[in-house]
Amino acid sequence: MNTLKVIVALLITGMLSAVPLYGAGTPAGTVIASRAKVTFTDALGANADSTFSNIVSVTVAQVAAVNVTPPNGAVTTSTDSVNVDYALAVLNSGNGTDKFTLSRISSKGWTVLFYKDANGNGIIDPAELAAGAIAATDSVKEDSTFRVVVRVVVPRNPALNNQTDSTTATAASQFNISKSSGSLLTTTVHTVNFSNIGSGLTVDNATPSPGQNVTYTFTLTNNGAVPATGVSFSDLVSGFTYVSATTSQGTFNSTGNPVVWTVGTIPSGGSVTVTITLNVPIAAITGTVLNNLFNVTYTAGGNTFNSSSNSRSITVGASYGVSLLSDSSSSSREPGDSAKYYLTVKNSGAFKDVIELSAVSSEPLAWTFIRDVNNNRVIDAADAPLTNTNGKAGVDVDSVAIGDSVHVFAVAIVPMVAIDQTMDNTTFTATSSGTALKFQNAAAATTTNIPVVNVAISVSPLPSQPQPPGGVLTYTIAYSNNGHADIDTSYIVTARIPDSTAYIPGSAKLGTLSLPDSTAIRNGIVSIKTAGLRQSTAGTVEFKVKIK
Repeated sequence: MNTLKVIVALLITGMLSAVPLYGAGTPAGTVIASRAKVTFTDALGANADSTFSNIVSVTVAQVAAVNVTPPNGAVTTSTDSVNVDYALAVLNSGNGTDKFTLSRISSKGWTVLFYKDANGNGIIDPAELAAGAIAATDSVKEDSTFRVVVRVVVPRNPALNNQTDSTTATAASQFNISKSSGSLLTTTVHTVNFSNIGSGLTVDNATPSPGQNVTYTFTLTNNGAVPATGVSFSDLVSGFTYVSATTSQGTFNSTGNPVVWTVGTIPSGGSVTVTITLNVPIAAITGTVLNNLFNVTYTAGGNTFNSSSNSRSITVGASYGVSLLSDSSSSSREPGDSAKYYLTVKNSGAFKDVIELSAVSSEPLAWTFIRDVNNNRVIDAADAPLTNTNGKAGVDVDSVAIGDSVHVFAVAIVPMVAIDQTMDNTTFTATSSGTALKFQNAAAATTTNIPVVNVAISVSPLPSQPQPPGGVLTYTIAYSNNGHADIDTSYIVTARIPDSTAYIPGSAKLGTLSLPDSTAIRNGIVSIKTAGLRQSTAGTVEFKVKIK
């Protein structure tokens, strides 16, 4: 009998042995085929025959993966109003061709754009800029990189000095949107910050007469983190005649109009002060308003900026004036009462004026100003709270004619306080809207009075003297109001009958007045109700007990 040896071989076909390794494994679409082969041999080792099985195939599925590098980046600028660019590489670490959606989140809400870095040099070339921003990559083969430049647009705002934006730039697979990778881009702004540019211009006389000189002073301070270079000021003189100028740094040229100060560099924390003296023409008409402001040019981080100071005006020949009188300078009130002062506001100037009213309180009290329309010194239905009629801060007395007076109530509800005779010091101020240099104050001191109740209990014989059972003890409760306000409502004095004692009927007294037990004793407690307690007064409650 012949014996056959059977050799079974599993044959795997396809291109698996020639496929390189990828981040996510074998490329998508690769077909892995396999079949079995049976070879028959006899006992002497001679080949008899071979038989093949069917072929089984498996296709490799696509797996998405992405890696953005570097994972973070940081840049510190030398100015605001600048573009900050970050070069990133988007690696398709999946096993199949994919596109990636690009997104970003800026912590400050700044504009962030993606540009294709076609030549991979890490900068946005003119042709790449002209091609426009992109929202997704091109198709990227497995284990291939698509390069982008992320542009963070820092807006124009000197107040951004020392502030930081954190932008997260993300690439997400379009094949599988759950697969994404990002980079954290941190942009810190260092720039010039002339924080006082809107308030740095002042004038020494806001109401000059024709022919008088006025001097404008302009102080500019760099509160930013970097120096301002190439700084210059200019003043286009209009309506005035130039007299002279000064500067604390650099030079000035007054041969033409505008007058120009060449300051140079203002370092971080540095200041420059310049002045210009101008003459009001002798022919200027009374009431004429002349304005003046300075223009500022400077460079920061390669950017040149132009800005303007605040505007300061003068009024020719204008003579503003106010007076403020109060009917009293002090008052005493209790919590919940209205503190009230009667103010007389007068236009003592030479022009019709809107007079501003304000109050500064030490406690503070919340003051309301009410105009006494019918001048009867009583707040009634005809009177109305003052409002803001000219757009400035606070409330005002609108359009007071020359020499006229307006009567105003200043009213505040007195709050509860913890300390008797708490004093609020309030300064009422009336200010001309024509010039803040014309104002007058009126002081008011409001004292808040509250009751201060003291209570003490004593016993006789003295507690140091031992007493036998059956002994009688007399308890005296002394109370007083040492505050500066009355207790107008009734109050109750109570004391519990001591343990091991029994109340002696008929012994309860309010002062020298004996009280019936039906009203004085309740459930083992002495409880005596009084009608009130005026300030600086005192009283006593007495009762007796017997030791059991």
